[in-house]
Amino acid sequence: MSAGDLTVPTGNGALEHPLRVDCYVRPTVPTAVEDVLEAVADRLEELRDDGVVDEYRIVPWPPDGPAIDGNGSARDGLMDAFEDWAERRGYSLEPGFRRREVPPSPLRADGDSLERVRVPLVALALYEATDGDDRAGATLRGVVPHAERTDAGATRTYTVGEWLSAAERNGTAVGESPGAARDEQVPIPEGGQ
Repeated sequence: MSAGDLTVPTGNGALEHPLRVDCYVRPTVPTAVEDVLEAVADRLEELRDDGVVDEYRIVPWPPDGPAIDGNGSARDGLMDAFEDWAERRGYSLEPGFRRREVPPSPLRADGDSLERVRVPLVALALYEATDGDDRAGATLRGVVPHAERTDAGATRTYTVGEWLSAAERNGTAVGESPGAARDEQVPIPEGGQ
């Protein structure tokens, strides 16, 4: 798949139904990163005002760890949906998202190891609203950041800043002009957990 064949929408014009953007952010970030996250929120607000996206919301990442009911965490469900989206398109969510095994703790009764997901400081989930205002009726159309293999065999990661730049140009796909988008993006620091 070449960079020009991407199917990640950058605005309402690329879709049949309105585009909603959920911007996931870590609940605690270093002070230096707060300005970057505020700039992302400002850019999303401008995209909404310009009609490029129908709606956006800033959402803290759900906590990582087992849910009280034992059915997995909200973050696990979100990650499953994101990974399904990426897998169907031949993309990868790494390096932005990473799963890792946490060794068993002597304090855990079951003695099992846990799997943790490291999430990026900021990520976008792009939904096409297919059934009115019902969030459950929305279809996941994209996750940013994500990576793909280029025709040359290298890995190309598409960032939040690149998606915002492409959407501001109101293109139809992130891969339309990746070089120009890279030069315009707000740098978003990659952080570990």
